[in-house]
Amino acid sequence: MQTIATAYSKFILSGEHFVVEGAPSVVIPASCFSTQVSLYDQETPEITAICNFNCGQPGLDELRDTHEALVKDLIIKSAQILGIDLRGIGLRCMVKSSIPPGQGAGSSSSLSQAIMEAMMRHFLADDLHPNYLRWFSTQLENKWHGTVSGIDNAAIAYKRIMFYERDKTTKFIPLGSPMFFVVGTTGPRSEIDPYAVMRGLKQDQPLQYIAHHKAMSENAVQLAEALQHGDTLRVGALMNESEDIYETCGIVTKAMQTACQEALNQGACGARMTGAGGGGFVIACTPISRIEDVQMAWFDMGLKAVSILNFGLDRIR
Repeated sequence: MQTIATAYSKFILSGEHFVVEGAPSVVIPASCFSTQVSLYDQETPEITAICNFNCGQPGLDELRDTHEALVKDLIIKSAQILGIDLRGIGLRCMVKSSIPPGQGAGSSSSLSQAIMEAMMRHFLADDLHPNYLRWFSTQLENKWHGTVSGIDNAAIAYKRIMFYERDKTTKFIPLGSPMFFVVGTTGPRSEIDPYAVMRGLKQDQPLQYIAHHKAMSENAVQLAEALQHGDTLRVGALMNESEDIYETCGIVTKAMQTACQEALNQGACGARMTGAGGGGFVIACTPISRIEDVQMAWFDMGLKAVSILNFGLDRIR
C-alpha cells in the first residue's frame, strides 16, 4: 500500500515573534514550496526514511542523515498521537521537500502536516477535514519543537490568507483585488540568532519591547484591512513599516535589508523580511508589471528560491 500527502509552505506578512504572546498576525500560504511524504508498507518490521531536498541551495545534502533520523522519530510520535500501534509493522517513508529548512518558510510545520496527513490516510481514514489536519499537525510539532503558536499549521492546513490570533477563531481575509508577491532567500541564518535577540530585548529593554509589540499588533490589523480593501499601495507601506520595526529590534541582516531596498528600487510597493529573521526569506508586494524586474534583481544579487505568489486572480474579469 502507498499513501502520499503534500503540504505547502507559508510566509508571514506581519506579526512574527509577537504572535506567540497572543498578538495578531497576517499569514499567507505558499504553494510554490511544498513537502511531499510517501508511505509504503514493507515486509521488514522496521521504520526507514529517505529524504531529498530540491531547494536550489548547496550543502543541504549534509542534512540528509539528520533529517532521516528526525523523520523516523516523527513517524513514531505521530503514531503515538493517533493511537496507532506500530509494533510488528514495516513502514518506509520517503520525503521530498522544496522548502529550504530553517529560513522562515514553515518547513517544520509543512513536514509535520505532511507526515501526520500521510499517517492518518494510511492507517485511519482518507477523507480528512482541514480542522483535523491543523490540530493533529500542531500536536506533532509541539512534541518536536515545544509549544508553537499554531500560525504556520493553520495557514498550511487551510491554504488561505488569514488574520491569526493565538487561541482565537481564525479569520480568513477575502482580497479586494489580486495581490502579487515575490519571495527569495538570502540563505540560512548565520549572523544573528533572532530568538536570542528578541529575548534579550524583552528582558533588557522591556518598554521598547512593549512599544514594538503594540506597533506590530496595530500593523497586522491595518494590513488585514488593506488586503480586504485591495489597496496594494497600503499593503506595501505597511510591510515597509513592519520591516522598520524589526530592523530596530536588530534581527534583520544587512543582506536582507539590501534585498528589500533593491525590490523597492525595482518598483515593489513594499518589502520585508519574513519568518524569524537573522537570515532567510524576504518578501515583496509587487505590481504585476514589475514582478520580472524584482525577480531579476534578486537573482543578480544571488538570492535563492526566487518565486512568485499570486492571490485573487479569479477576480480579474
